[in-house]
Amino acid sequence: MQLKLQDKRDVRFDNASKDDIQAIIDLYIKVYNGKYTLPEVADPAIIARKVEDPGYLWILAKIEGRVVGSVIFAIDPVNKFGKTYAAAVLNEFRGQDLMRTMVRHGLKLLTEKTRVCDVIYATTRTVSFAPQVVLEHLGFMSMGIFPNVRKVESFETHGLEVYLGPYCLEHRRPAPPIIPELQEFYNIVKKELNLEDCQTVIIEEQDPRKMGPAVKFEVNEDLDEIRRKFYSYQDKDLMLKVFFPFTDPNLLFSACDGSADFFVNFNRLDGNGVILGYRYDGKDLRNALMWFCEDAAKSGMRYIEMLVNAFKPEMQRLALDAKFLPNAYFPAMRMSDNGLREDYLAFSRSFESLDFMDLHLIDNNRQFLDAFMKCWYNLLVRCQPDFDEEWRIG
Repeated sequence: MQLKLQDKRDVRFDNASKDDIQAIIDLYIKVYNGKYTLPEVADPAIIARKVEDPGYLWILAKIEGRVVGSVIFAIDPVNKFGKTYAAAVLNEFRGQDLMRTMVRHGLKLLTEKTRVCDVIYATTRTVSFAPQVVLEHLGFMSMGIFPNVRKVESFETHGLEVYLGPYCLEHRRPAPPIIPELQEFYNIVKKELNLEDCQTVIIEEQDPRKMGPAVKFEVNEDLDEIRRKFYSYQDKDLMLKVFFPFTDPNLLFSACDGSADFFVNFNRLDGNGVILGYRYDGKDLRNALMWFCEDAAKSGMRYIEMLVNAFKPEMQRLALDAKFLPNAYFPAMRMSDNGLREDYLAFSRSFESLDFMDLHLIDNNRQFLDAFMKCWYNLLVRCQPDFDEEWRIG
């Protein structure tokens, strides 16, 4: 596949190989001034693994052998699910269709020619309209926002963009049960995709101020031990939740009383964390989750995220009552055991003051930000302290 530039030079698009490792590192340093926080474009060992891994499609744009652009597709063949990320083009070649051509090639290959994926997502920086507009022109749809999710030079809010393949919605499980506070997120997606109404489920809320008895956690940073335990629990079906695609744990928070384990991926460069799985043997998961968040913040985490199945309203309620706020609604995200694709909601907690001063949002992302702010305000109202401060230990 080739593209001819305005100056008549040809751009060739190739799959990345080990021979391209240093050129890839140099590209991202130049594009992001050395401030890009993803290790897979900076660590030679990680790049070497991923360019040879069949679970990745890594496309490079080259002019006369020089790497001038890059984009990565990660692939989960079990769930027919993909992610495109780490898109970069040298400044001197922007505005000449390089990125759109690379991404379009990957989308066609994965969702139509091979149908390895039925759905592919991306997250976009919102410091300008350009990344959102490029993906919108390729058929991606905005499905949510992630406030203060990354810190490059300052905290950034990213948007969730989803590309649905031609067969994706045919296999989607309909009418998810959604608690009232989250229905505005569903309704934005419903209007965009002409979906059916969701079910309304009422579940009694708990006071987010009341954390209950303290749970002490120890932190394990031994990667081999963490991953051995993670996959052992997964194989033996000992974890209550195991789904956050394309990410491995690098921290394990274990309750000192043995009641809980929280597996986390934590990026120390920008303070971003995600919950990948957890085991819990006690009686109050919300209590354990809230105390885990306290220790996560003390460890340097600025932001933590988790996914909740849209067909588990009790977990939707628990997330809100544990001070997690909804960010996004992802339709047809994961394949269930019965072969239907199930919707998911993304939740997050930020341990920093939220900053929305430098945002450029397209229409749907603006709607999601409004829905997020309503939930944020409702949480603030619920958490106004009473004159009786007994809740702090109750």
